[in-house]
Amino acid sequence: MTSERIGRRGFLTIGAGLLLTSCATSYGDNPAIPVIRRVQVSGSGNLWLQRMPPYLQRNLVRQLGSRYQPGAKGGATLSVVLTDISFPVDSDGGLVSFDSVDTLDGRITLSSSGSVIKSFPLFATTTSVDAAAEVPDPTPRRYDWLASSYAHWLLSKLVQA
Repeated sequence: MTSERIGRRGFLTIGAGLLLTSCATSYGDNPAIPVIRRVQVSGSGNLWLQRMPPYLQRNLVRQLGSRYQPGAKGGATLSVVLTDISFPVDSDGGLVSFDSVDTLDGRITLSSSGSVIKSFPLFATTTSVDAAAEVPDPTPRRYDWLASSYAHWLLSKLVQA
């Protein structure tokens, strides 16, 4: 006998899958983004900001797809300076928590041949993963989840006029 109801775990699994799918967009075929020859990500101020740059850089490169061509002549440089990050500890824990929100704030600059093409601040949030009192430090998966979301929103802003 099958049930017509979806349990909490099933609902969360479906929701997490949809969130990950929406954040896995590739901008490789989007002509609104110039060819990027270099991606620079930096963060300082606290340990979490110092640990985030490699995660964000990897996600930007992955989502840029073929638009990222290291060292390409005439290509643009994408620079991100991370300024604030928050990984709250959620009391209910679990795989994904809809009660806890991770945040990342920074300043984005797209430049080419020494001149700024675009520059804007960006604040992004995502539901917390692996947020529990038993795990006070963010896990690598939690860093990657927030970095993927931030990269998605950053690149979606670049394609806007």
